[in-house]
Amino acid sequence: MDDRSWMYRDSPQGLRRMDYCNGVQGFINFATSIPRNFTDGGIRCPCRKCKNLKFLHQDVVTMHLLTKGFMEDYMCWYAHGELFVPDESMEEQVVGSTSSASNMHEVENENSNPYRNMVMDAMRMSEANVRECPIVEEEPNADAARFFDLLRDSDEPLWDGCTNHSKLSAVAQVFTIKSDHGLSEAGYDKIIEWAISILPEGNRLKENFYAAKSMMKPLGLGYQKIDICPNLCMLYYLENAEMTECMTCGHSRYKPRTGRGKTLVAYKKLRYFPITPRLQRLFMSPRTAEHMTWHQSHHAVDGVMVHPSDGEAWKHFNSMHPPFSAESRNVHLGLCTDGFNPFGSEQSGAEYRCLSSSVD
Repeated sequence: MDDRSWMYRDSPQGLRRMDYCNGVQGFINFATSIPRNFTDGGIRCPCRKCKNLKFLHQDVVTMHLLTKGFMEDYMCWYAHGELFVPDESMEEQVVGSTSSASNMHEVENENSNPYRNMVMDAMRMSEANVRECPIVEEEPNADAARFFDLLRDSDEPLWDGCTNHSKLSAVAQVFTIKSDHGLSEAGYDKIIEWAISILPEGNRLKENFYAAKSMMKPLGLGYQKIDICPNLCMLYYLENAEMTECMTCGHSRYKPRTGRGKTLVAYKKLRYFPITPRLQRLFMSPRTAEHMTWHQSHHAVDGVMVHPSDGEAWKHFNSMHPPFSAESRNVHLGLCTDGFNPFGSEQSGAEYRCLSSSVD
């Protein structure tokens, strides 16, 4: 790695040194040269305040770095896709160079541990990042700590001598069983209590659902809770977020308070799963990213439709929107419902069917 002492070197009289300004510009050049770094037109801001938690326009990131400085322990730009080449004889460096960034390509992780790969994909990391990031004596920042904790869990055996399960793989598989069979949290805890009793002493299986959920949370994709009218008339969202009763039927938003409780509890909640981060997750893994862009590279056979991109509707859309179709990573969303009843079985026994449609 090139010398990055400029990132944390004290500046006289609060002024930024010229090498720091040049280094910031080199960082911006590098970060913006990798398309996967962008989310909603912005990149992660590694300043002392944002700490890689916010996606901002590159000009705003530049201003933050010039005024606030870099977050602690960020000599390795792991959250911006930096890869290091083990060959020390290489002379190309990142700082101040736009061409060196183009020579750093991510390679598919060949690690045979699928749970380690899962952590890598979820955290936008690669084996090269982990192998070559320098080991520092200071405590890692929160993002890095969560990542290395999960990485350690993916490699740590469930008990000393166990060869077929790691601490992470055991929790992930029990989570899958809970989801597939609709187990309650109490049922999950009972199974875990029994499993721990028959596993060797000193096993590392998480003791209950709460502990396991806390462990898996960094890998998940969050959702947003939105209060709704119990009669399904409206959402208490955006400009209606502060309303306390339904504008259509007049039903109260909250349940009556009992005792001395101060917390307002809504009658009904909707859980909204934002689609943008879920689409982004598909591009984080080399394995799924290849499938997301397959429609651009495959060769259609006349008279044979093996993918929606072979259909006339897709081709017509591409002809009407050339800039959109030119970028293979742009996503065509197909909406399809088949055989569900949106009105409930009490009101109507008929199933509702809808042909697929395309939303771009």
